[in-house]
Amino acid sequence: MDFSEKDARVLNRVQMGIPCASEPFRVIAEEIGLTEDEVLETVTRLEKNKIIRNISGIFNGKKLGYYLSLVAFEVPVEKVDAAAEIISSHPGVSHNYLRNHRYNIWFTLAEESEEDFERTVSVLAEKAEATDYLALKNEQLLKIGVFLNIGDNEDANDITAPLSPEYASYLELDETAKDAVILLQQDLPVERSPFKIIAQRGEYLQTEDQLLSYFLAFIESGIMRRYAAVLKHRSAGYTANAMTAWKSDELTDLDLFVNEKSISHLYMRTVYPGRWEHPLFAMIHAKSKKELNSIIKDLSEKSGITDYLALESLKEFKKKRVTYFSEEFKEWKRLNYD
Repeated sequence: MDFSEKDARVLNRVQMGIPCASEPFRVIAEEIGLTEDEVLETVTRLEKNKIIRNISGIFNGKKLGYYLSLVAFEVPVEKVDAAAEIISSHPGVSHNYLRNHRYNIWFTLAEESEEDFERTVSVLAEKAEATDYLALKNEQLLKIGVFLNIGDNEDANDITAPLSPEYASYLELDETAKDAVILLQQDLPVERSPFKIIAQRGEYLQTEDQLLSYFLAFIESGIMRRYAAVLKHRSAGYTANAMTAWKSDELTDLDLFVNEKSISHLYMRTVYPGRWEHPLFAMIHAKSKKELNSIIKDLSEKSGITDYLALESLKEFKKKRVTYFSEEFKEWKRLNYD
């Protein structure tokens, strides 16, 4: 898709993060040489045209006390759609895809504890009639952060979230702090003072100053990785992607994968001998199938890793951020746990 130079400037900037300020769009406008009205009009139009998926806080679920993992189900082909609907009904499922593999349904699941996670996966597997499944836990986070470069600026900054807080113990939050998490997960109104509008929806927290104070504290503590716009990949021109998994006895040159700008997520995940032996997961985004294949081939040649899988997305069943501290978790358990 062709974007104007103004569109590209706005899209690249809002992906980098929304300022912690009373008038964030004015701050952005000053930074990129536009007026506040131009930024507001551009963001509104790009949201309406489904280029911008949403603008909100991107939280570290583990720091909030949740247990998260990637899960892969093997489901008979004729039962895939029904199984996907069952899986997507869980409020902790943020991404759910059909992929080209024996394990054909892949989803991310957040639960309120490790015990709840194990039980929920078991319940979902039974209801979805999965013949086998894998819980591919995050053994090591190497990189996370999606930036889809728009326009001709090849030097646009990559987004890589700080890694140090990922495996730290979660922080106990009081009711006001939890209220701030709930509010900062809501889509940002495209208005001159959007945080003032959001703050008025609070139960325990009701002022803009309070909300911005939590915004800053959450960023500094690693509870919130960033507060930014997320684009719809295909609408933004990135029509090809693959979740790649790499197998090697000596994964020594990880910097090659970390520094590859087309990779948005990079993890070391659980190995199941004889069932799953590809621990390095790299999510790759490209503007065409040809470009995607070229990136994968280049990574293989430079790393020396020839045993890898390219699991392309055949169908998107669900893509929606988890709403942490939502009562929907307890309601789902009430309806689905025996």
